[in-house]
Amino acid sequence: MVKGGFATYGAVAGIIMLDSLIPRIPGDPGHAQTFPFPVLHAVAEGLPFSDLVGGSFEHVGAAIAAAKGLEAQGVSFIAADCGLFSLFQERVAKELSIPFIGSSLRLVPLLASFLPPSRSVGILTGDAGMLSSIHLGPAGVDPSRTVMQGMEAASEFRKVVIERGLELEPDVLRREVGEVAAALAADARGEGRPLGAVVIECTNLASFREEIQDRAGVPVYDLVSLVELYASGYERRVFSERFRSFRSG
Repeated sequence: MVKGGFATYGAVAGIIMLDSLIPRIPGDPGHAQTFPFPVLHAVAEGLPFSDLVGGSFEHVGAAIAAAKGLEAQGVSFIAADCGLFSLFQERVAKELSIPFIGSSLRLVPLLASFLPPSRSVGILTGDAGMLSSIHLGPAGVDPSRTVMQGMEAASEFRKVVIERGLELEPDVLRREVGEVAAALAADARGEGRPLGAVVIECTNLASFREEIQDRAGVPVYDLVSLVELYASGYERRVFSERFRSFRSG
């Protein structure tokens, strides 16, 4: 028996997007070809980015409405396309009957728990001046185990992401991301807490994971990593014995 109740079927995850028209390339959660499974997107119309930065809940209803709309379309879980949504994690989650992933920052305490105490988790963010305790606290981040670096001084990033430009030069941004990743690793070494892993908070940087790995020299994780991890729990896999052992005794 196959039960109905939805207009469309087969989407695994829903992604809440901010109301922005900036260009997005594969690797960005806002690009439909990023994930190896079907996803649906919904825009949180009426939610100003300034609310996420400043910690205002005035327009959190826009995020809740977008999430409920995705839930009504039958997705299995929902994620938000900005790490600053960690601020809204509890408020959005309690309004849904399916899981909500508010931010890749949730990976930071998990990864830190796996690392030797001498190693830190690097956080690569869009603007280090915007990411504060109001975002780190709800994600359970311990600042003593982290080192942070932002992209605010990178001209291509500023033009496209911060100033909402409509033309992106991916190779230029790739170079800028690599330079910031190298600076993040250098800062961590300088503080006597070399990196053990990097978490990308800004989802617009997830497309450049390979560059960050190369320049930081450690494993790199982001919202795509977290969404794929969560989706793996829904994947139908059958394990079978591919090779038969003929050992006696």
